[in-house]
Amino acid sequence: MKEDLSLAYLQAIEEYGNISQAASALFVSQPYLSKFFKNLEEKLGVELINRQVTPLTLTYAGELYVSYMIDIKKTYERLEREIESITNLKKGRLIIGINPILASHTLYKFLPHFMRKYPGIEIELEEASANEMEALVLQNKIDICINMLPITNTELVYESLYEEDIYLVVPPGHAYYQKNIKTATHIPFQPSSLNKEKFVLLNPGLGLRRLTDQIFERYNIKPNIVLETNNIENAFRLANSGVGMTIIPECVITRDQLNFESNFYTLGNPTYKNNVVISYKKDSVLSPAASAFLQFTKEKYGASH
Repeated sequence: MKEDLSLAYLQAIEEYGNISQAASALFVSQPYLSKFFKNLEEKLGVELINRQVTPLTLTYAGELYVSYMIDIKKTYERLEREIESITNLKKGRLIIGINPILASHTLYKFLPHFMRKYPGIEIELEEASANEMEALVLQNKIDICINMLPITNTELVYESLYEEDIYLVVPPGHAYYQKNIKTATHIPFQPSSLNKEKFVLLNPGLGLRRLTDQIFERYNIKPNIVLETNNIENAFRLANSGVGMTIIPECVITRDQLNFESNFYTLGNPTYKNNVVISYKKDSVLSPAASAFLQFTKEKYGASH
């Protein structure tokens, strides 16, 4: 089915009430958009846009047209899902959003197995911050995503996969470093004393950063952020080099069996955890490929934890 742009174009008029602003949002020229509407109205024999008011609105015929086009789009989407079901997942496409940390430390544990089980499903990965992924799911640009709590948007639902410890990393030479502590343990001092201490943190919007900010708020910590990065390994290695403390999930250490002299402290009572979840749009009907992925991933982690 060839994509019909008229629905998106008319919805842009509804949203912006202005041809120029709508064209800009749609990344098309104003003359092109004006001509498009003129040709469509001539084809239908009726005006779809009320040009006598500011901002522009849709006529009754325009509203009716949008309503029917939405129904047609939904019907076609249901048809696609039914076709995927009929083929027993011998073909299909799945767009997975994933947190960059999990892409490096978790994805390899299950995605190859899924791809071997469903070789006909085309997989696309979208690695983005938690904020970006939530927006893409709501825009139907991602089918399903793997991320970390907290999830801030109430239009998303999630199912838990697993949880792991998160650690405060205190490097050698720091005032709070204790040479005799060789294994991960609970923090032996008040977290509030970390106020104004130097930290290397992930950039705002990333899942672990949102959790980190919650911890800081809980203990009234105002960190002295000396560096921000998108890369958790970068933050970890910089911290170990004495640039500042950081907070990391357990997987960063366990995957590569890293060995550092830093202290690793858990925080909170109960302790804060990195909760890894699989999330999707609330009240949406998942495609067969997305449903299979959800079930497969839950079974994978249910069997291993």
